[in-house]
Amino acid sequence: MKAKTRGLLPAALFAALVLAVFADPLFTRRTFVGRDIVPYGLPLEKAVHDAWARGRVPVWWEDISGGRPLLPNPNAGVFYPVRPLLSPLALPTAMRLLPVLHWILAGWGMLAALRVFCSRAGAWAGAACYVFSGVIVSEVFYTSFLPGMALLPWALWAVARPAPRSFARVGPIALVFALMLLAGDVFSVSLAVLACLLWIALECPAADRGRLLRLGALGFLAAALLALPQIVATALLAPETRRSILGVSLGEALGFTLSPWRLLELVVPFPFGPTWSMDLTQDWGTRVFRHFFATLFVAPVAAFALVSPRATAGPGARASRWLVVLCGGIALVGGIVPASWAALPSPVPLRYPEKFMLGATLGLAVLAARSVDGMRRGRRVAPFLGVAGLLAAGALVAAVRPAASGDLAVRAVKGDPALGAAASAALPGALAEAGLLWAATALAAGLLSAGRPAGTAAALALLTAVPVAANRRVAQTANEATVYPPTAFARAIARRDPEGRFRGLDESVYRAPSALRDATLPGDVGSSEFYRQSWIYYTPSLWRRGLVFNSDLDAGDLSRIESLRRVSALAATQSDSGPFFSSLALRFGMRYRGQEPLPGFRPFGGDPVRFWDENESALPDVRLARRWIETTGPVEALAALPRMPADGLVVETGRAGTGQARAGEVRVLEKSAERLRIQTRCPDATWLFVLRGDWSYRTVTVDERPIAVSPAQIAFAAVPLPPGVHRVDWRETIPGIEVSVWGPAAGLVLLAAVRFRRPA
Repeated sequence: MKAKTRGLLPAALFAALVLAVFADPLFTRRTFVGRDIVPYGLPLEKAVHDAWARGRVPVWWEDISGGRPLLPNPNAGVFYPVRPLLSPLALPTAMRLLPVLHWILAGWGMLAALRVFCSRAGAWAGAACYVFSGVIVSEVFYTSFLPGMALLPWALWAVARPAPRSFARVGPIALVFALMLLAGDVFSVSLAVLACLLWIALECPAADRGRLLRLGALGFLAAALLALPQIVATALLAPETRRSILGVSLGEALGFTLSPWRLLELVVPFPFGPTWSMDLTQDWGTRVFRHFFATLFVAPVAAFALVSPRATAGPGARASRWLVVLCGGIALVGGIVPASWAALPSPVPLRYPEKFMLGATLGLAVLAARSVDGMRRGRRVAPFLGVAGLLAAGALVAAVRPAASGDLAVRAVKGDPALGAAASAALPGALAEAGLLWAATALAAGLLSAGRPAGTAAALALLTAVPVAANRRVAQTANEATVYPPTAFARAIARRDPEGRFRGLDESVYRAPSALRDATLPGDVGSSEFYRQSWIYYTPSLWRRGLVFNSDLDAGDLSRIESLRRVSALAATQSDSGPFFSSLALRFGMRYRGQEPLPGFRPFGGDPVRFWDENESALPDVRLARRWIETTGPVEALAALPRMPADGLVVETGRAGTGQARAGEVRVLEKSAERLRIQTRCPDATWLFVLRGDWSYRTVTVDERPIAVSPAQIAFAAVPLPPGVHRVDWRETIPGIEVSVWGPAAGLVLLAAVRFRRPA
């Protein structure tokens, strides 16, 4: 029992460390902000969280892009178990816990994996280097990627741990990869497969490789079966998205690619200014490079281990070094692609190769653990002191000759010469701070080499403090009261439209850019207030206010809404396009002062920066058509749409024709993301228009009889109704669930077969 308790102690201490480091916001009324959190992460997590809290499967997101599939979008990860488990909590509490839980899970995974081939001291140092690295702390901005980040070390553990029995190998692999597949992050799954293959190829005896490959493949097959409902739903969504149909250009795919200059961040956490702050008056590097991760810094012990093969010799070193080289090489690939190729289609519809630095960080953390074990066998102080001295000298030069140093730095990275002043202000502090981090690591190396228990404990404390001191600041927080409450514009809309029958629009994106857009708001941490006020992102979904022509941040919109979005850009230039916007329930808009309103919109209020507009002729999102044109396909529908009045529809029925009907009545009995129940009364045959994306995987009945749904207004849906009183029941469903529901059962049967299989 004592040995078991002693084995659990590092895990408990590591969890306590994470809780202490992130006490703000855990134990205060603050929340993480910055980058994608407010415009994308929070709204997405809220849609999933609210559905589970209502006891519904999160199949549909009604507030974004006029309504689009939610569960099939892999970024949502709706079946990933942590999300339904957190759903009983209030959203702000859940969003404080989500990153912290995953950092703890990642640390436990590193401790478990590294204890297979490292000492306890090495395992602790490696876990600290991984969890508190710049890449992993930056994952707080991308809630979709947190599960993959946390599970990646567990994939290494599953393949590296001793397991003489087949099930002891297959079971953990199946569990880890099933969770990763349910989370939906393609990059982390790919990195986990790569890490496992490198381990088998480079760290396992040749005689065992074939067996490990077979068992690994069996485990992955079981994982795919367990996650089959998510896999099938995503596979059925993909062909209908704009990413698949319209493709992704090389320029977009390589939007976040790594510059070789950024490899300096492995030595100096922030050589290009405080990129963590998102303050462009100081953060000059962001205006030269696009930063997906605020910094690549892991720790001096990891950077040293990367270039010192002799210091890291032992199990895990070769595979980890290759993982760093391969992932780093992929992350740098955009630098070798000519700029003239930017408009060419990408061969793979994935974006941002910098994401592969997650795998490189895993490799660097393992090398750091091996390096710590090497330090315990011999002194390694001199290299760290040497680098610390060079950095101190560089800081001194940058302080004495700030203008020359700043200009040299900007010229080296081919930045705008105007950035020289910001660079000269940032360089001395950045170099001096890095020198201190390397000096602290030198002290830790000396303590480790002495071999005394107290010295080892002090050394581990220093090695933990170094990445924490460098990278904790990346995870910024702000008071919850500045993030979650609705804006004044959202409150004004709610008073005018309490039932949520209309949508909002950011008119400013259709007009010439305004200088007011870039005006810095005092105290706007992580630009969260800018995103709250701008209705081009997903933030209004936090307040259940719907959008149609919002930005497609994850390139996951259905292709038809992307086509209609392009039509809207043309309509905005026409003086007679008011009926177009009215027909899409676009009643409310906002724009910067000095910009012209869109056709049909008139001011009803505002603030010192923006006008708030209302389009009083806008029609509700659920209504009966007064007149319509039937077309044979989308091309004909696109030609007919500009000629239609606001109360008309263009419906793609496969035949040509026109029609009209007298006014009827619509009563919405239930309106949720997953279900609509509607009662209609119509004197003539007509169409029921519903502002929800045209999508094949739903069931609609009229008076309990199934009925086909046709595309309407290019991107949305319409149901044919005969004269009389009718009840329409509209349910969003899980694509392919009729078949995929058997996948988990088949996966469990496969695992049972492996478990109870008799040895040959």
